[in-house]
Amino acid sequence: MAASSSSAAASSMSGANGGGGGGSMFPGPPPPTPSNHHHALPSSGAAGGGTDAALSTILQRLLLSSPAPILRSPLSSRSRAPPSLPPLVSLGSSGTIRLDAAADVGYFHLEGHGVPSQLPSSALAELSLVDASARRASNLLTLGFTEEDQQEADGAEDPALVFDVDDEGEMGALPAAAAEYARRMRDVGMQVVAMMSGCPEVGFGEAPFAEGRRKARCLMWVSKVAAGEAAPPAAGKAKAYPYVVGIHCQWEASGKEAAPASWVMDDGGEWTAVGARDGALLVTIGDIAQVWSNGKLKKVRGMARPVSSAPGAGHGAEADRLSVTVLITLPLDSVISPLVPVTDAGEEGGDDEVDGAGDDGDGWRFHSVLLEDLAWRVYNGRLQFKDPLVRYRI
Repeated sequence: MAASSSSAAASSMSGANGGGGGGSMFPGPPPPTPSNHHHALPSSGAAGGGTDAALSTILQRLLLSSPAPILRSPLSSRSRAPPSLPPLVSLGSSGTIRLDAAADVGYFHLEGHGVPSQLPSSALAELSLVDASARRASNLLTLGFTEEDQQEADGAEDPALVFDVDDEGEMGALPAAAAEYARRMRDVGMQVVAMMSGCPEVGFGEAPFAEGRRKARCLMWVSKVAAGEAAPPAAGKAKAYPYVVGIHCQWEASGKEAAPASWVMDDGGEWTAVGARDGALLVTIGDIAQVWSNGKLKKVRGMARPVSSAPGAGHGAEADRLSVTVLITLPLDSVISPLVPVTDAGEEGGDDEVDGAGDDGDGWRFHSVLLEDLAWRVYNGRLQFKDPLVRYRI
């Protein structure tokens, strides 16, 4: 009888320690927690074991039923944001107030330019027939780079085509509509530069190409836009070149297609979708213009690129398409310097921004820039991550 009582006590002690099975002398597992809820539950003989098991079951259900957090990229959010409309400036009018607004963002819409409405689509149709693979070897040479530079950039697909609009030989080899389009857009670009020169508050303060001071160069830059390319280009995929202003036609599409929005990278490296206006050209302000204005003008990084429609939109499968931007730039051996110093420190950001800016204290914000050096940095740089002008700032 004593033996039986002792055995019962041992069995009771084993149950109190959560032994569970076989009368083991080892203690059972600890009460379940979220980190070990898959282990065996305590024996029903333990004090409070039923309550612990119920709590563990509730915790387990809560953890399994809670949806995992979804991490959303800021880029994807911007991609779905409705396109914004930039300031509208009319060519031929002073437009000082609106140009002042454009100077704060780095781009604007231009009306009153005189480019025929059907010319862009006709030019694109002709350019699509040009053998891009045959011209690929000459693209970098047209930009002024060496053959060694070209070998370093092998595999780059953008630009598909580059033409020197000032080269009569190249223009003579182009189909009629494409050549006419390039010349008209060059004329528009030169008028825009002259308009900026007439607004000393936000522009250059002098006509940079007047009286033979500098020689302008004009390039027609043709890029390929993949079908369904709704997101901005990946880092390093959208090539670019330094320029004063870039002229981009958003109503290049033919027929009844709605004019697509365009991706523009602002001066901070953020992509923005810019909506289209009927008949208006999109003008972007480039690196050269920002240096000439001594920092008064905001610029964009790179060039505008159209937002392609989603796959399957429209009739049938969408094919890759071309986009054309005409650039007003300079010869490759040019030296770029500010054309006007900062004369009013109070309006330009305070004394701290100007004091000690240069050796002579005149308020220059940029060192002189050799275009050949800047061009290679812009062409090969990942513009989203680094401003190519940062090394030249004072």
